[in-house]
Amino acid sequence: MDVIANVRAFVDVYRLAFEAFDAPTIAGLFLYPCQITSDAGDITVAAVPSRDLWLPQIERLVETYRSIGVRSAEVLDLRVVELTQHLAEATVAWRLADAEGQPLYDFDATYTLADPGTGFRITAIAHNETPRLRGAVARSRARA
Repeated sequence: MDVIANVRAFVDVYRLAFEAFDAPTIAGLFLYPCQITSDAGDITVAAVPSRDLWLPQIERLVETYRSIGVRSAEVLDLRVVELTQHLAEATVAWRLADAEGQPLYDFDATYTLADPGTGFRITAIAHNETPRLRGAVARSRARA
């Protein structure tokens, strides 16, 4: 397979792990240390030094997804830039939906991916999900 096909396959594995709420598998798809950059009104940059420190964060995220009724993650658009045979950038437009397939929210994320010889892993993410997730949580609480 070529780099772009490998990235597409990686994104599908990542998507399926989130749909299964499988935090350990998700955490295994990162290469540490990694960096997460978000804009939720203020720019935050988090350096994640290890899987052990990242796993509880992933567990909280999948529990939040579960609490607002996320059942599927759809890739609306995927753009891949092959930097080298072992390094790529993937920008994904995501849609999270409930059990009936109704959209909960869309967001975008750009992933820096590296293949250390065992398949692609995430080394950095920049995303705009936080305000959208917060809005979905507020809507879910208002319905309860």
